[in-house]
Amino acid sequence: MSHPADARQVQGPGEGGFRRFSTRPRFLALAAFLYAGDLKADPRLGWIPVDLTLLTGAVLGGVLVLRLLHGARLVSLRGLGLVGLWFLSFVPGVFQAAASDYTFQKVATLFTFTLLAALAPFLLVAAEDDVVKLMNALAYFCLAITLGALLGGGFGDPATQRLQAFGAGTISLGRAAGLLFLYAASLLALEAVFIPLTLGALALAGIAALSAGSRGPIVAALAVLGVLFTLGRRPLAMAPLRLGLAAGLVGTLLAASLSLAPQGSLRRMESFFHGQEGASEAYRAQALGASWRLLKQSPLGLGWGGFVTQVDPEKGVGRQYPHNLLAEVTLESGWLCGLATTLVLAAAAAVAWSRSGGPGGSLAFAGLLFCGVNAMVSGDVNDNRPLFMFVTVALVLGDRPLARVRP
Repeated sequence: MSHPADARQVQGPGEGGFRRFSTRPRFLALAAFLYAGDLKADPRLGWIPVDLTLLTGAVLGGVLVLRLLHGARLVSLRGLGLVGLWFLSFVPGVFQAAASDYTFQKVATLFTFTLLAALAPFLLVAAEDDVVKLMNALAYFCLAITLGALLGGGFGDPATQRLQAFGAGTISLGRAAGLLFLYAASLLALEAVFIPLTLGALALAGIAALSAGSRGPIVAALAVLGVLFTLGRRPLAMAPLRLGLAAGLVGTLLAASLSLAPQGSLRRMESFFHGQEGASEAYRAQALGASWRLLKQSPLGLGWGGFVTQVDPEKGVGRQYPHNLLAEVTLESGWLCGLATTLVLAAAAAVAWSRSGGPGGSLAFAGLLFCGVNAMVSGDVNDNRPLFMFVTVALVLGDRPLARVRP
C-alpha cells in the first residue's frame, strides 16, 4: 500500500540535539493514560477528585475526538480489522464469567480502557517520526516514576525491603525503569544523541531497577537489547563501543550504589544470579502448571475470572491471575482467543522487526518485545495496556511508507 503524502524524513544519528527529545500533546495524553495506574497511588496526587485513570482516559478520548473533527483518518484499516478480531476473541469469556467484583472490573476494563489503549494509535500515529515522539513521551513518564521513587516518592515494604514506585508496587517501578533503560540504551547505541543526557537516564534507570528488585523487567530489558543489536536491521557502526563504555560507567555507578540499595532487592538479585528459585517463581510455576492442566480440558475457556474460581492458589484472594498473558486469555476465553492472541503478537513483532531499520521502527520493535516479555511473567491482561498500544503502533507502521533517514 502506498502513502506518498505521508512519507517523511526522519532525523539521522546524532542530529537534532534536544529537539530529538521533543513530543506532542497527543502523545503526552496517551502516555499519561498508560501510566495513570502507576501514578495515582502517589499521595501527592490525592487532591484530584476523580480516579486518575478515568480522568486521563477522558482526556485521551477528547484528544481522539478532536483529531477526528480536524480531519484525521484511520491510518491502517487492515490493522484495525486485526485488532477488532482480536478483541472479538475476548467475548466468549464474558458469557461464562465468574460472578465476582474482580471479574466485573476485569471485563469492564478490558472493553474500555484496554480497548482505548489499543485503538488510540490508529488516530495518533501517522508516520515513523510520530513513533519517536511517542516513545519520548513514554520516557518522560518512566523518568518521573523512576526519579520519584529514588528521591523518596517510593517507599519500601518493611517485610520485603524493596523500593516501590509511589506505593504502586515494585513491578510498576521495575517496568518503568526497564523501559527507560531500554530507551536510553537504544538512543545511545544507535543514534548517539546528546550522550550526557542518555547516559544519565541509563544510570538512573539501572539504579532504580536494581533497587526495585523486579527481575522480570531487568531480564526483559537486557534480552531485548541483545535481540535489537543482533537481529535488528539498523547498522550498528560504533554501537558496540559506545555500549561497552556505557556499561562500564553504569556498572561502576551500580556498584557504588549497592550500599544504599534496599537489602530485600539485593537478596532477590543475588538469588537470581545464583540460579535459586524464590517464592514468586514457585508461585508462577504452580499457577502455569494448574492453568495448563485446566485449559487442556476447556477449549471454550472457563470464563473471565475462572482462574480465581478454579485454580485459586491464594485461597480466596479476589484478584488472582496466572501472570502470563497467553495462559490467562486461553484459560479464561478459550483456545481460539489464545490462538488469536499468539497470531496478533507474532504479526506485530514481524512488522516491527521489518521496520527496525529506522529510528521509530527500532524503538517500536524494542518496546513491543519488552512489554511482551513482561506480559508473560507478570500482571493480568489489563495490567499490560502498553503491550496493546505497541501492537497497534507496529501494525500502523506496517501500513506506512519506509522513512527516508537523512545521513
